[in-house]
Amino acid sequence: MPASSTRLKRPGGLTDVFYLIMRRMRFPLILLIVIYTICTVGLGLIPGVDDAGNPTPAMGLFNAFYVVSYTGATIGFGEIPQPYSAAQRMWMTMTIYMTVVGWSYSLVNILALVQERAFQNALRQARFTRRIYGLREPFYIVAGAGETGALVCHGLDRLGLRFVVVERNEERLARMRLEEFRSDPPLIVADASQPSVMRDAGLVSPHCRGVLALTEDDSTNQAIAVTTRLLAPRVVVLARIRNVETETHVGVFGGDLVINPFERFARQLASSIIAPERYRLREILTGLVGEPVPDQRQPPRGHWIMCGYGRFGHAMVEELRSTGIEVTVIDEAHFDQGGVDVRGTGTDSESLIAAGVKTADGIVAGNASDTKNLAIAVTARELNPGIFIVTRQNQTANTPLFDAFLDDLSMVPSHIVAQEFLARITTPLLGQYLKRIDQYSEKECAVLSDRLTRFGRGRIPELWDVVIRRGQATAVSQRLASGHRVTLADVLTDPDKRTQRSEAAALMVRRGNKSMERPELTMELRPDDRILFAGSTQGHGNVSLVLQNANALGYVQTGQEGNGGVVWRWITGQRRQSEELHDHDAVPPQEGARALAAKQRVARAKAAKAKAAKALSGKPGGRPGRDARGAQSGSDGRVNAVGGRSGQGIPVPCGDGPTSAGNGVPAAPAQDTPGAPPKDDPARQPEADAGHGTASTGDDKGTGPEPSVSEHH
Repeated sequence: MPASSTRLKRPGGLTDVFYLIMRRMRFPLILLIVIYTICTVGLGLIPGVDDAGNPTPAMGLFNAFYVVSYTGATIGFGEIPQPYSAAQRMWMTMTIYMTVVGWSYSLVNILALVQERAFQNALRQARFTRRIYGLREPFYIVAGAGETGALVCHGLDRLGLRFVVVERNEERLARMRLEEFRSDPPLIVADASQPSVMRDAGLVSPHCRGVLALTEDDSTNQAIAVTTRLLAPRVVVLARIRNVETETHVGVFGGDLVINPFERFARQLASSIIAPERYRLREILTGLVGEPVPDQRQPPRGHWIMCGYGRFGHAMVEELRSTGIEVTVIDEAHFDQGGVDVRGTGTDSESLIAAGVKTADGIVAGNASDTKNLAIAVTARELNPGIFIVTRQNQTANTPLFDAFLDDLSMVPSHIVAQEFLARITTPLLGQYLKRIDQYSEKECAVLSDRLTRFGRGRIPELWDVVIRRGQATAVSQRLASGHRVTLADVLTDPDKRTQRSEAAALMVRRGNKSMERPELTMELRPDDRILFAGSTQGHGNVSLVLQNANALGYVQTGQEGNGGVVWRWITGQRRQSEELHDHDAVPPQEGARALAAKQRVARAKAAKAKAAKALSGKPGGRPGRDARGAQSGSDGRVNAVGGRSGQGIPVPCGDGPTSAGNGVPAAPAQDTPGAPPKDDPARQPEADAGHGTASTGDDKGTGPEPSVSEHH
């Protein structure tokens, strides 16, 4: 059957339940039907007698069925129009015993069916499928509820995304049920390698956005990737693979993202040695939102010792030696296979001394046993207190032990996979950006890392991407459709105070087949542009407000507010109050002097108006109303030029020209970029990283590369 027709077919979870019921209850149901038929026909054909003992016609099939029904159900209704004959009483006695036996046999079979594991699984599967296909919002399928799967589920839940869990181990799924999530996720005990299970889990649902293959078996993850590619080609596949050969096979079948945590960490460690700032930037970009930014630690060059030569050890040795680092390998299980320099486990001091631990610069404890890795690390620290220690942590339950040891760098495979998958899910554009940061210099990476760290207040900031289209950027889309221009500066302007920038930066813009990294603020947006943003939670909210709300977009571009609705008027009213309080408690002296001068001008204007009205009211033949209106009009013009939006200090156009009649407060600069703050505003002072939410000047040209445009094939 073609994949398209399979996708359109909705799985029927109740079909299996109905099949099991009919298969197990087939004979009991046939027995009941036969018993009721015999009893009804016999009672309906036997003649009765009246009160005088005279024969009467038979009661008929309908009345007989009525009597047999309440008799067999043990209701004992007792509606008898006339006494039964002896033959009828004998037949009713037989009917009572036959129906009791039939119902008893049926009830025993029903109880056995309910206790049958196959029926329970089918019933659970039916409820699971009905719940999945009842979802009307995007969701992801997580195959595997191990440590990595649990981390991914918590990350998705923290981001407000729905997910479905498929796990064959009942104990793991029982632990997952005890976890605290915002919404109760659908969980099912089943083998995700079976296509029918994946279909019932919502793979062919139009709301399924991705499949995460996180089982312990590489072949199962491969089968999941193949099933997804054939049944739902539009769905993204993210798979964890530990075997290189399996990874190649999954790539052949179209895995969108295949991660080998061992190779990924080996490359990261090598990168942290030769380019520590680039490694730190990658950690910030792929870290879990809200977690503390990892401390910056630069592993030393020189002589390294690798304890364990399995899959992880092979990847580490290959990456370290590719950077020119000397590596000595200690292993006992793979000594006869070649490539091992010292035979031993590394837990004893003899093997470590033979490998040169006293003069080595770093050591990697990379066995599959956490206890053995900790023993190696403790022994190496005693022999060489200054050695750089990298440990491999296999179980998150042993985190307190590793925290107590205080190693220099820890490799947790589950964290690596979870961070990478969540980053790709939430921001699809991030994968393309990560490939381009390898071209950044160490200085550029350091500047960008510091900026992102400030956004997150020392924690991992938020990353998100937006497509300029209705639904995600409705206000900007409507503005562009009407022929107006919108720039990145408009989007990154604070909608509460347009003289400031939001705590967000545009890292990349994808336009068609072109990718523009760190674009300039003057860049004009176009429909269907995809923008990768990074910033704080407040910055995320500000950018979303400007993208979606036409009033906010109009304010950041022109400084004028639209009428809006009740909610928008309430928001702007609260903003006016807060900004008025801010103006009263202004910290910069020049701002306080400016506000005081504005208030003095307003007071003088009001006094002049009152004096003129008083003089005109006492002049014979004068028209005080008309002259008073003229005076009012003139004073209003000056007040509007000074006060703008009720004391916010934001000028609006009026009849006084570019500056308000001698008040010294400039109007909105026409030559500047729409939505950009005045040139003398502190928000426009150059920062080290041009193009990240602040305008660049000639003072910071050396701190960041020019915006680059690359073709994507």
